[in-house]
Amino acid sequence: MTDPHHPHARYRSIPTTLGPFRVEVHPDGRITTDFGEPSDACTLDPDMMPELFAELEAYFAGQPARFRSVPTPQGPPFFQRAWEACRAIPQGETISYGELAERAGGSRSAARAAGQAMRNNPMPVIVPCHRVVGSDGKLHGYAGSQDPGGDPLNTKRRLLDLESRSRV
Repeated sequence: MTDPHHPHARYRSIPTTLGPFRVEVHPDGRITTDFGEPSDACTLDPDMMPELFAELEAYFAGQPARFRSVPTPQGPPFFQRAWEACRAIPQGETISYGELAERAGGSRSAARAAGQAMRNNPMPVIVPCHRVVGSDGKLHGYAGSQDPGGDPLNTKRRLLDLESRSRV
């Protein structure tokens, strides 16, 4: 699936209140998302994935979005099941890592494995890992950070706030 016209990842981004949000399509077909600027190895493609970008614009404007135009990423079987289960969490709602593990076909005791799946999520927002919280209802991590005052947990908090105003 390597495209000889695009030997590097192609990207497109949109401005959000949380900073630029970008989607990258890699030469092997993988899709990744994140906040921030792309690396120098990425090539801007302003016409890339118009349906997804319409959904992203709606989402960041506080409207419901389901991101059905993008498949769940490939990964280890449990991670993939956890990402699928995460995508099924309704916008504006949260579940615990234990509940996510259970929905992914494991038991609640697999909460740490569910946490690892969320930590390794290649498509934040599209696979809404920010909707997964600790069993005590508290935010315990986002983008690999557990710093309660850090930018990643602030991003998680702000995404949940955005969604609480726009339930599907």
